[in-house]
Amino acid sequence: MGYTKLDYDDYVENMDYWLGAEGVELPLWAERIADKGGRAVCAIDFYDDIFGDDLEEHRLPEDYRSGEYGGIAVERIPTNDKKKYRGRRVTVTQGNMELYYLIEQSENFCMIAPVSYIGRHRTNKNARYLYALVIEIDDIEPKNGVDELFHSWNRKHLTMPKPTYIVCSGSGLHLYFVFERPIPLFQNMFEQLSEVKTHFTTLFWNKYVTNSHTAEKIQYESVNQPFRCVGTVAKNGKAYAMAFQTGEKVTIEYFNKFLPKDKQMNEIYKSNLPLAKAKELYPKWYQNVIVEGKPKGHWNRHEGIYYNWIEKMKEGAVVGHRYSCLENLCSLAVQCNIAPEQVEKDCRELAEVLEELTETEDNHFTQYDILCALKTYHNADEGAYRRRIDYIAKKTGIPLTPNKRNGRTQAKHLQGARAIRDINNDNWREGNGRKAKQDVVQEWRRQNPDGKKIDCHKETGLSRVTIDKWWDVL
Repeated sequence: MGYTKLDYDDYVENMDYWLGAEGVELPLWAERIADKGGRAVCAIDFYDDIFGDDLEEHRLPEDYRSGEYGGIAVERIPTNDKKKYRGRRVTVTQGNMELYYLIEQSENFCMIAPVSYIGRHRTNKNARYLYALVIEIDDIEPKNGVDELFHSWNRKHLTMPKPTYIVCSGSGLHLYFVFERPIPLFQNMFEQLSEVKTHFTTLFWNKYVTNSHTAEKIQYESVNQPFRCVGTVAKNGKAYAMAFQTGEKVTIEYFNKFLPKDKQMNEIYKSNLPLAKAKELYPKWYQNVIVEGKPKGHWNRHEGIYYNWIEKMKEGAVVGHRYSCLENLCSLAVQCNIAPEQVEKDCRELAEVLEELTETEDNHFTQYDILCALKTYHNADEGAYRRRIDYIAKKTGIPLTPNKRNGRTQAKHLQGARAIRDINNDNWREGNGRKAKQDVVQEWRRQNPDGKKIDCHKETGLSRVTIDKWWDVL
């Protein structure tokens, strides 16, 4: 039986084997937590509940794709110098099998943060999603510390949030507050979560729970701090970290109930408009999105943007960015309502062009790349609709410059563009064989590639009949 399947219940039922034959001890406080109603959970169920199917798909190292999110576990391996160790990084993908294999095989100190990262380096900059907020408590008061900890979220006065899991790490405890939906670690959210974690850490490290409650002894850790893996060896080398479920998953709104107003998290969304004000200004949106939970609506873009990107790919795609170029085409296909058979046809034709750029035998552009790119089209989630120009340019390696109006409104900017056109072309209205109204519509569309006919009507004053007539004439 592997340690990934070892939990408190299994240990108690087979104590003669674990303690007698294997010499495995219970971690401190495990028995007390079980007596308080904690439900034993093995490593497999624990990490499946935290990460779900949210991490990137498994690939061989040579097929690594930049821009995908995986977990990162670290094994600390002793060297010949007993005082020194080397770290071995393990990328954890969908299904967590790499993590379970590590837990099963290793007798070293192993740790992982409930965080997904872009790329291979476990840095704050690369952190993308937080799956659980974890607070570590050491030096538990031996007589009543665990009892006081459980009392803190059951009492009616100065109530504390209840953790989803408690992990006995050997001598201390890790409180896991697992989110119903992972929290994107934008800079503003990282900062807010850091303040929240510091606030709760101070409250949990009190004199009733721990003997190390003084300010200089409290351990304040980063939001993406890694912790000892459930099922791996504890610090004393005799016990294995065990997990217990103690509560439900949490939300930002749940945390806010226990936070003072100046620390409540309210900037997870990019808009700073209060919901009460949004309800007043946009009652239909509020009813659909907030009350009924319907998905967001989307603006459809003109299909010319999709075909324009194909030309940009043919001219500017380079090795190292080929997959991102094709994947962005699939994103635009979603936005422009391109038929699926057309998207697949274009992707396969472009794949031949991209394959011609191959420089080495170990870096061909394959059928697998096409299928991975098409996944964006068929999933058609929020990520396919909402992409910033600077993000696209960085991912694809193709320079993109947004239209600049230098602070002017579209109408004012268009008025200036028309004036310049008239100065440079005295014969604009009659002598060039083109109708003035046609040029107005086409000029407006060039300035507003995402614009709609109603906006063109409002800004140019042209009738809807005229706009319809010249809208699709190149």
